[in-house]
Amino acid sequence: MKRKPKPNSRFHDFLGLANRSFEQERLLVFHGTSGSGKSSNLKFLADHHPQFRTHETPWVWTMGKKFDASGLRDNRLVAVDEIISPLQFTALRKLLKTNQTVAVASHLHPLWFKLLGPTLPIRAFQTDRDCAKLRNYLDAKGVGYTEDALQMFCRRYRASYVELQCILERAPGQSLDQALRFNQKFDKISISKRREWTPVHPILKFD
Repeated sequence: MKRKPKPNSRFHDFLGLANRSFEQERLLVFHGTSGSGKSSNLKFLADHHPQFRTHETPWVWTMGKKFDASGLRDNRLVAVDEIISPLQFTALRKLLKTNQTVAVASHLHPLWFKLLGPTLPIRAFQTDRDCAKLRNYLDAKGVGYTEDALQMFCRRYRASYVELQCILERAPGQSLDQALRFNQKFDKISISKRREWTPVHPILKFD
């Protein structure tokens, strides 16, 4: 079965962004596997964080390619989704020169961004490391699970919401343990090619 990006049904601030200050930040990097919440955290930062929500935030869909940043300047925040290659750094460097803060969703390790300048302050957030966020997701959905099953899922797929949704949707009404057994026996998750994706802003819902 093919896994496609989809909006989260409920936003969980597992990175603690709401309580962080970004007043002096220049580059924010949300990095991790697909479906782990990079775009949702960008959306939360742009629309709900007190330091950015009163400003209009331009959103750049790169589709993983080089992009034109010449028309964006004098913004409090610019969101870039997504950076997958240093070949995109030329446009990113322009954004950093003409805007106060740039936040990116990326598949690159944050060390790559040092190519933009050794003294550039970078704050990085890894979105696919902590399985605790998936406990919250499963509890909110009322889906049963054992700790062994959750850890097995995280070892195989990292802490990805989308993979978790795919596996649970194929075994409706079952526990994560049962859904994982079904997945291992009958399914294989693949990723749709980028040209087949339709960019969609995450829809954030709160309790």
